[in-house]
Amino acid sequence: MLKAMPFVLMLGVGACATYKKPLPAVAAAAPAAKPVVFKLTDRARQARLVAIVFDLPVGYRYGEVAGGSRCTTKQPLVNTKGSFELETKRYADVFNDVMRKHGYPAESGAELFKDSKERVADLQVGARIVEAVLNECYPDYRNDLNAVGSAYLKIEWSVYSSIDRKVIFVATTEGSTYGEVDSIVGEAGIVRPALADASERLAMSPGYREVIDPAKAPVEVAKATKIKIKRAKQFSGSVTSNIESIKKAVATVTANKGLGSGFVISDDGAVLTAEHVVSGSKFVKVNTAAGKECYGEVVAASKQRDLAIVRVDCAGLSPLPLGREKILEGGEVFAVGTPLSPKLQFSVTKGVVSGLRTFEQMDYIQSDVSVLPGSSGGPLLDARGNAVGMTTAGITSSAAPVGVNFFIPLLDMEKYLPVELE
Repeated sequence: MLKAMPFVLMLGVGACATYKKPLPAVAAAAPAAKPVVFKLTDRARQARLVAIVFDLPVGYRYGEVAGGSRCTTKQPLVNTKGSFELETKRYADVFNDVMRKHGYPAESGAELFKDSKERVADLQVGARIVEAVLNECYPDYRNDLNAVGSAYLKIEWSVYSSIDRKVIFVATTEGSTYGEVDSIVGEAGIVRPALADASERLAMSPGYREVIDPAKAPVEVAKATKIKIKRAKQFSGSVTSNIESIKKAVATVTANKGLGSGFVISDDGAVLTAEHVVSGSKFVKVNTAAGKECYGEVVAASKQRDLAIVRVDCAGLSPLPLGREKILEGGEVFAVGTPLSPKLQFSVTKGVVSGLRTFEQMDYIQSDVSVLPGSSGGPLLDARGNAVGMTTAGITSSAAPVGVNFFIPLLDMEKYLPVELE
């Protein structure tokens, strides 16, 4: 019984034996005929509850456990181990149900297959319980699931952005059962109503709503069926002579599942990257090697071809020219990207075109140019610096690269993405 809670049963006499910690007074929300459903924009981000932590001092007396048909055998509950984490999956549905009821995007079920969800949470929510009261009684000592009791929680909520890689919102709410409730799932059934009440108060917070659905869109969604991309003028000279222009175009793309590379292909903010870099994300962050930080929305993607376009709202972007000529074996090429870490942004490596391959009716450029995790989505450049391909995969042996890497040729990009090159 109470396996989730580290506590000591303090046996005592006199007043201690009849101790019962009352619930703090919490003003209950007035019952509404219908829940408030917020009309959020299509910019609204999905949040997922990832952690519930009891952060109570050692020795904190937070309630009472009782037994017997009349709950007469009573013993206080005392925290003996300090902070500890609850099993989040037993409570995540409570948070999701509350948020969904008020119109927020929320997870609807378990992911049965890796990367099978069309949309993955950009925001992660943590619940730190800083005050608690838990009174529970088990009338039948032989059954630790049938219980009656009451609970109060004071929760400090933190919202973490996997794109910004920092906590972007903190708020504190209270939740209570306001009296005794029956449970057929033991302690969890007593805690869940208090958690739902605290979640309700978070959902109604204007600050939380602003985090989920920012008032100002980072990007205007392209409404046209085709994304028009004006080609930049082809580079002449060498990669070295054009390196500063290339640096302004090549970027690190940070999405909810990690980071990769990308590059600007039009001066009005179209960024090309790999679909697997942004898979499941609605919004991403784009940092150019020249120091610009932009936020963008994934507006087109082809999982089949591993291509995606992000539209960013940033002034002064410098696009890479797209190559117009078919690349040939033996030609000199350069790969640019952010391998392994943001600290290695704009890493340039040189190689040759090792071959032109076709796998499952898809064309690829093979090269010995060096790429590593994080390079995906970065450009493959010809000898002048024009983008002729995009990094998609590399072969390793015993976790070490072997110089066999593959790039998607960009000449047939229009076959897989709704773009119109002008």
